[in-house]
Amino acid sequence: MEFSRADYMNDDSDYNSPYIFKGSSSATTSQRRSIQRIAGYDFKTEACQKVDEFPAHIIREGDKKIKDVVKEHVLPFLPAKSLMKFKAVSKDWDKWIASPLLIHQQSFSCQSFSGYIYQNMSEWDMNTMFLSLDPSTIGVPSPALDFLPEVVKILSSCSGLLLCQGSEKYYVCNPATQDWKTLPPPRYYHGDEPAIVLAFEPSLRNIEAYYHVICAFPMLDQPIIGFEIYSSESNTWSCSSAYCSDLENSCLVGGSLFMKGVAYFETKSNEVLAFDVKEEIPAIMSLPAQVGRHGSLTQMDGELSYVTAFNECENVFLIDIYQGMEMSLKRSVSINLGPERGLTYACKVLPCVNSDAVAIQVREHIYLYHIREQKVESIASPNAIGPAKRFLPYINSLANATFS
Repeated sequence: MEFSRADYMNDDSDYNSPYIFKGSSSATTSQRRSIQRIAGYDFKTEACQKVDEFPAHIIREGDKKIKDVVKEHVLPFLPAKSLMKFKAVSKDWDKWIASPLLIHQQSFSCQSFSGYIYQNMSEWDMNTMFLSLDPSTIGVPSPALDFLPEVVKILSSCSGLLLCQGSEKYYVCNPATQDWKTLPPPRYYHGDEPAIVLAFEPSLRNIEAYYHVICAFPMLDQPIIGFEIYSSESNTWSCSSAYCSDLENSCLVGGSLFMKGVAYFETKSNEVLAFDVKEEIPAIMSLPAQVGRHGSLTQMDGELSYVTAFNECENVFLIDIYQGMEMSLKRSVSINLGPERGLTYACKVLPCVNSDAVAIQVREHIYLYHIREQKVESIASPNAIGPAKRFLPYINSLANATFS
């Protein structure tokens, strides 16, 4: 409905005045008639009086069915395996689950720790497998990386994506969806066992969820660490102008981690090399002297942590948790793995993400100790895995590895 200026503007009024009416006495008959027309106008009814004209892709709140609510507000929080099953519900659900918007929402909303991608590091041609925390709802094909064009080593994982190294190339892939991308060759030599981390942080603000790969490498056999960064947005590698020369031991080892914009690299000394990806600023974090090289960097309740485990006696293990930028001891707890559970064997701490749990490997067994519940859970049966394995924490996500 349109109104002419004559309907609401007095002919004698000042056109430049910010107000139409100075007082009730100055209101003309025409103005009062216009006010009555506006007061009697039902904007809601008039705008939607023809249901057939309502946009087909929008469902009014009052007309929503339970399946529509589930589709919009539940599916983004489910792991990828469950979503793949729900594609069979209907053509509409199949189309929605495959849409870039749902993939974007799910990769941001579903950040639960799903299990481990693991690989035997002593044999190059060993299959890469997936160990699920909940096989009924979380899973990937097994072997996990048969869709890649060559046998690869697993290097780093982040928010559902996996970084792998072939004979001469790097690959970023999603084991759940089998999407993968070959990265262009870097400018510098990274070596057979590179200190490298995949950085991927989905955000609701931007559907274009780009990722980075950061490699920390020694420069010309000197005690200086340089940084080479790959960006999926530009699909290129660039060398940072920042470098680090203050490490006690410039030899970096595996165990890289990325969280909250910072890449962390473990070293052979009691130090952790940190690198702010956006600002390209390196820093060094010191670990307590008693920690040694018997722990693992991990993410616990959204905070950077370093966790160690030690077999005190028989089946009793001591767990120490260090947190904060100063890596001070926050918690120390003894747990009992029960009879016949790795009585005299050394243990290894495995990294976790988005969890309050501590994962310990004792020979063929892996145990999760839940801090809040004070409960021990076995997630691997005997002989399922061997001691010479690399474990990467994994999130069952629909994140797109080919986005660039």
